[in-house]
Amino acid sequence: MRQVISWRFVAAIGALLGLALFVNVAFADRESIAEVVEPSAPPTRRADLVAIVLETNHEGFSMSADGYAQSDLTMSLLDDRLARVFPGTPGVVTCEDLDKPCALLAETLGDTIMWFALVPMGPNFQFELPAIESLDGGWATLVNGWQVRYAPVIDRSRCDSPAESFSEFLKLVGPAHRAVYNLGRGAVTSVVC
Repeated sequence: MRQVISWRFVAAIGALLGLALFVNVAFADRESIAEVVEPSAPPTRRADLVAIVLETNHEGFSMSADGYAQSDLTMSLLDDRLARVFPGTPGVVTCEDLDKPCALLAETLGDTIMWFALVPMGPNFQFELPAIESLDGGWATLVNGWQVRYAPVIDRSRCDSPAESFSEFLKLVGPAHRAVYNLGRGAVTSVVC
């Protein structure tokens, strides 16, 4: 008959107990391990849906102080689509009057909005966004972590900068500019300082 408890089994159990004791001692003064690995930068949110919101059903809609939708929000978009934000969806609403056209930026998974932002619509189907931090693979990462498409050439004529390239512009100007998104082009096409 074979022995049930071997020295290898006892060593494995001892190793697991030792690891548990180490983790407990290492994080004894902290509330949780999640607090230790919490990112210092804002989360990256890729806006794969950018559209004009023509009309909203926002009765009772509100956002919590920590940036989550508290109730449903249904939006009619320019191309006759409906977009719906469910309670608990993270987002940002800077468009103060939801009865006027706003711009919707959303990260989607299929037809579901995983994250959204409603920003005020400007003239000529354009709206302003925070400063660009970097450009990579067709996506501009903004200082707040949002990612939006950018045009092959970004107009810098409204900023007084001697920069010859956009990467040099970012080094010289830093976050002292705002990106301008053009809905007709579907990309950031210019910056203003």
